[in-house]
Amino acid sequence: MSDAASSTSNPILARIGLPNTLSRIAVGLVGIFVVTSAVYVEPANEVLLATKNWVIQYFDWLFVAVATLAVGAVLLLAIAPRANVRLGPPDSKPEFGNLAWFAMLFSAGLASGLLYWATAEPILHWQGNPFLDAAGGDDAMAITTAMRITVLHWGLHGWAFYVLAALGISIFSYRHGRPLTFRSALFPVLGEKYIDRWPGLTIELFALLGTVCGVATSIGLSAASLNATLHSLLDLEIHLSNQILIIFGVCLLGTLSAMSGLARGIRRLSEVNLWVSASLLLAFVILGPTAFLAGLFVDTVIDYALQFIPTGIWLAKTPDQQDWQASWTVFYWAWWLAWTPFVSLFIARISKGRTVREVAIAVMLAPTLVVIVWMTVLGGTAVHQELASAGSVSVAVNQDYSLGIVAVIDNLGLPFLGAILTIVATFLLFTWLITSLDSATLVICHLLGAQETAPAKVFWGFALAAVSATLLAAGGLRALQAASIVIGLPLAAVMVLIGGGLFWNLRRL
Repeated sequence: MSDAASSTSNPILARIGLPNTLSRIAVGLVGIFVVTSAVYVEPANEVLLATKNWVIQYFDWLFVAVATLAVGAVLLLAIAPRANVRLGPPDSKPEFGNLAWFAMLFSAGLASGLLYWATAEPILHWQGNPFLDAAGGDDAMAITTAMRITVLHWGLHGWAFYVLAALGISIFSYRHGRPLTFRSALFPVLGEKYIDRWPGLTIELFALLGTVCGVATSIGLSAASLNATLHSLLDLEIHLSNQILIIFGVCLLGTLSAMSGLARGIRRLSEVNLWVSASLLLAFVILGPTAFLAGLFVDTVIDYALQFIPTGIWLAKTPDQQDWQASWTVFYWAWWLAWTPFVSLFIARISKGRTVREVAIAVMLAPTLVVIVWMTVLGGTAVHQELASAGSVSVAVNQDYSLGIVAVIDNLGLPFLGAILTIVATFLLFTWLITSLDSATLVICHLLGAQETAPAKVFWGFALAAVSATLLAAGGLRALQAASIVIGLPLAAVMVLIGGGLFWNLRRL
């Protein structure tokens, strides 16, 4: 290992999660970004947005191509003759049972965005998207199209990123003796000579910055939704200062949970998330338009199965279409890519002993099915309410996307049960975010080769909070989206290399 990656000359810095030159470069870059953006808010926002626009203008095709190729690559890996080999010794067994494994995958991979976007996104796509002309003014077709786009953004393509990187890390870590780091997935590309020198360390730096940026984006987006639910419950004013306080409060709880360890903290909280989410989903099915939701689910599954490839490879042709694709599909692919280093490393950490086929199929297909059910129930309820009373959900969503879930619950017309559902939604927003922070601090320690000490988890937990608060203050949703797109560009290129290396190495499994 090079000195840049392994130096631990300063025990104090090592204890707080800065054990080597790589970690100190990373925290320096994060610190420069936070301080500069806090002091020069407007110029920093302008630079960030200008960089995002440049990326979109020249590389939107790359995001679309990489997302599509990732799905194809994972499917090919699942059916490969050697896909039955285990990630570890031949006699190794999984550390976690199927339920705990899936709960951690679901909580770490999706986080709280699934709650507030489930009600807002179908409404927003129903109001306008580039595919509406094909609906010909048919409301039913327009609704199905809106649901297809929503599921596209949360389904197979994003999970394919996670699977591809997780398999690369797992194979070279558990079967070839590499450390459990993101750059290990690039071993067949970089080789022994460069994997632990500046090329490999540069990849690790991008992985770390992607983790910080991706998780910070999720925290920032979720803070507004938490503010909305807390406003409904406690009359807490919807304001930027309150959202920043929420960010640091969540990060404090997240770091405390992370300090309890993987088995006690992340596992237990993930299982709680799963059961509480299932209860909330069941409540919407019972209290909402059940027959309508059942029909919408069938239509969504069929339409998504038939159209996810054509819709996934669609590329904008006009400036208006490019603006829409940048705000939605490209942002989502970049956001998934920003999350990929830490989620894939986390998946690799909890999947030792499972087979290549098991990870490829289960991690991509099972969460996608859950996403379809979730989006259909919450999004379908929102759409049904909007059909019954125009503006009942869209007015709130157009004002602030985070208000969608509160509006949908209020429209159920059940004050006592509505308050309970709002409390449950608030609880899930907190716990999903806390689980993501748990996972992120754990993975950051792995990326940096740092010991998982309490000071290290606290340091990096609050670093995530600082970046999130800075982005939110600098430009809100636009700045959060821009940051993900900018950091997603180099990670898109890395995914191509990981996929190529996996197939090159497939014969050696």
